Amino acid sequence: DKEVKPDDHPFYKHVYLRLMPIAGGKPTVIAYLYGGQGSINTPSWSPDSKKIGFVSNSQMP
Repeated sequence: DKEVKPDDHPFYKHVYLRLMPIAGGKPTVIAYLYGGQGSINTPSWSPDSKKIGFVSNSQMP
């Protein structure tokens, strides 16, 4: 199972960064991350909440 449960904090697992459409619909995977809670790969919002930063060493297909 590749899905992360809502109450799970993945630690060194393969996780996905998804873009969710405001109007609804299917999310788009924009990055594959390996890490999660407690690692440097945890995405973080910029102070103005307009950008998100993350570390990835994976390439999108």
